[in-house]
Amino acid sequence: MKKLVLVFMLTILVSAGAFAQRPDGWGLGLVGRSNFAWDGFGQSFWWGLSLKAPQAPIYWGINLSMRSGFFGASVVGDYYLLDQVIASEVNFGWFMGLGGNVGINVYGSDTSVFVGGRIPIGVYIMPVEFFEVFLNIAPTLGLHINPFEFPTGFLGFDFGLRFWF
Repeated sequence: MKKLVLVFMLTILVSAGAFAQRPDGWGLGLVGRSNFAWDGFGQSFWWGLSLKAPQAPIYWGINLSMRSGFFGASVVGDYYLLDQVIASEVNFGWFMGLGGNVGINVYGSDTSVFVGGRIPIGVYIMPVEFFEVFLNIAPTLGLHINPFEFPTGFLGFDFGLRFWF
C-alpha cells in the first residue's frame, strides 16, 4: 500500500508542469448527477446544465427536477485545485477540487434545503478542441434544514459533456 501511495505522489509531482489544455472561452453542456445518500443509500438522479464562464475559475452545475408534487433545484460550483493532462495526444486529464452545493426540494407543502461542501475528483477527455466529456466522483458533506440534520451528505457522481466556444 505504501508503494502505491508513493507512486501516486511521484506521478503528481512529475506531471505538475503539464496543465490542462481546456479553452479559455465559454463552456456549455449537459451534466447528469446521481447522488447516493449516506444514510440508507437512497438515490436521486438529476439532469442539468454545465457552465464555465471565462471570467471566473468556477465550473457550475445547475440542476432542476419537476414531477407531480415535487420541485427540486440545486447549484454546484467547483474550483479545480489540480487540473492536469495525463495523455496530451488525446487531451486526457484529471482534476481535483473543492466546491459547494446548495439545493432545495419541495414535496407538496414540505420544503427541504441542503447546504454543503464537496470534493470533486474526476477525469476528462477532449477528443477535439471544442468538445469535452467528463466524469467525476464528489463526496459531499453538509446540513439539511427542515428537518435539521448535521452532518449529512451523499456520494455524488457527475458525468457530462461540454462544448467550448
